[in-house]
Amino acid sequence: MPPSYEQEEYKLPFLDSLKLSFWVFKYIKPYWKMMSLSIALMIIVSVMGLFPTILTSNAINLYLNPSKYAVSAKPSYNSIEIDGKYFIPSSNGAYTVKHLENEYIFQGNGNSYTISASQYNQIRFSGISLVAFEIFMIFLVSFVFSYIQNYTSQSVGIRAVNDVRNQLFVHLIDQPMKFFDSNISGRLVTRVTNDVQNLNNMFSTMISSIFKDAVLIAGILYVLFLVDFRLFLITIPIFITVAIITSIFRTYSRKAYRAVRAKLAAINGFLAEHLSGMVVTVLFNREKEKSDEFSVINNDYYKAAMKQLLIFAFFRPLIDFLRYVGTALVIWFGVQAIIHGQMEIGTLYAFVSYIGMAFTPINDLAENFSNIQSAMVSIERIRALLKLPQLQRPISDKKISSGKIEVKNLWFGYSQDTMILKDVSFTVENGGKLAIVGHTGAGKSTISSILTGLYPYSKGSVKIGGVEVKDCPIEELRKNVNIVIQEVMLFSGTVFDNIRLFDEKITKEMAIEAIKKLDIEKFIASLPNGIDTEVREGGNNLSMGQRQLISMIRTFVRQPKVVIMDEATSNVDVETESLIQRASERLTEGRTTIVIAHRLSTVRNIERIIVIDDGKIVEEGNHEELMKKDGIYAKLYQLQSFEEYKVS
Repeated sequence: MPPSYEQEEYKLPFLDSLKLSFWVFKYIKPYWKMMSLSIALMIIVSVMGLFPTILTSNAINLYLNPSKYAVSAKPSYNSIEIDGKYFIPSSNGAYTVKHLENEYIFQGNGNSYTISASQYNQIRFSGISLVAFEIFMIFLVSFVFSYIQNYTSQSVGIRAVNDVRNQLFVHLIDQPMKFFDSNISGRLVTRVTNDVQNLNNMFSTMISSIFKDAVLIAGILYVLFLVDFRLFLITIPIFITVAIITSIFRTYSRKAYRAVRAKLAAINGFLAEHLSGMVVTVLFNREKEKSDEFSVINNDYYKAAMKQLLIFAFFRPLIDFLRYVGTALVIWFGVQAIIHGQMEIGTLYAFVSYIGMAFTPINDLAENFSNIQSAMVSIERIRALLKLPQLQRPISDKKISSGKIEVKNLWFGYSQDTMILKDVSFTVENGGKLAIVGHTGAGKSTISSILTGLYPYSKGSVKIGGVEVKDCPIEELRKNVNIVIQEVMLFSGTVFDNIRLFDEKITKEMAIEAIKKLDIEKFIASLPNGIDTEVREGGNNLSMGQRQLISMIRTFVRQPKVVIMDEATSNVDVETESLIQRASERLTEGRTTIVIAHRLSTVRNIERIIVIDDGKIVEEGNHEELMKKDGIYAKLYQLQSFEEYKVS
């Protein structure tokens, strides 16, 4: 049965989502002024968006086919002056208009005024022009306000996300090594990148969109209530039905979204594993089987995506259908009211327009449910990481006085049930050398991890220069204890950048001096640009031996009191091994040195060797003494000698 590549998705109840929302808003708090401005502008823009329809409705009622006017001897904002009188279209005006061939007669308040058709059209055109100018100014101001609102909301999102990402990375690098041993790096990268980006979408887009849509819906319903209460009552059942359908859609769309996300994660997991291991697939002729396996996973994603599509494909047309039903009902009842003189055409136009406007934010809110769920899941993941306890660093002024190492009755296990090191004790005098050998998995490298403070030990005592490692300030420990590991990690940058590891205190002159003392100037000179040669990610443009030499320069330039050589000559050719051995001698000269070796030929000249087996020290002595004992060391040495003989 093929393995499952799906990742468990968080299923957050509504109240939990609400709590998460309040938790994440603490990152917006430092920028509350900008967010307040954004929300205020958003409300203003939403309200302003309601006015063009009202103005258009008034233009239809008052100017396209006006029936009543007010006539005054004094000018007003929207009055038109003709022959010393000011005419104002008004539904409450006292003057009615009669059309006689090319003349229009205004009668009311016992007065009568006659104007020409061109003068009458001037009144209508001037009024419509005024409304058009008002609508233009509303759109212009809305454009300016919308620009400011978008800029402020996006700025808040970018700044808040920048704070979250910085806090998350600082929190991650402050975790103990055990955390990184038990967590896949790709998943952590996703937390810092994709999940944090989802927060950006929430801060800068979703909050604004949801708030704006809610304000717009409330504003439209209020305006509909004011425009005509009878038509408003007709539309209430439509809006209630839409609310119920939207709630049902939210439930099903969330389930469909989770399923699609899980299946997509399965595809990503499968591809990540099998593309990196493609050589094995090809060499063992498993292309067809892996293609079939991928086809099953991909088909599962297809089914989940089609189910999600079916839900969305049903929801949108259904909402549109309800909008058309609501519009048709309003038009039917509205026309009846117009025929009976109970409503004007402009009022019906406004009502129909507002119904269309109301369904746009409803659709937006429904489609944002999946985005909200995605953001909530990302928030939960980020919060879960931030809730992890940070590594407690010792706070003291203790200083390591020498390179003397004292290990007494050391016990260590990655879990309480399994002990890797069992009652290990040894001492290395200042400037002395000790080799640690043993079978793979015996616990050799674990000792180096404890000496460098990467893992806290369970029981016993580990002192360097008279200072207990677990009580030693981490900066003091790192300054005095350095390690040259088998798998050297190089970062993008130059060789010099990787020597100093971006420590500004280390100058290029110090690095060049270290190269000379290690007697590897020819190696540096062989690089295209010497110490300024660019290193690609992971150092994949350099050989294993070249990386080891750079690691030795990196260690030497810091002048530590203790040097640990962990399998430093593994997986390199004979010529490079000779160069590394010579550099190692220069590096370890006068320093306390622990050599952890798998190839016993590299430690036969060291005066003191301890053999680790199953987490215990089982043998101790120099090469000749250990060979005479005919124990584990002797058997390992003979086996390796035989293997080297066969190869030669």
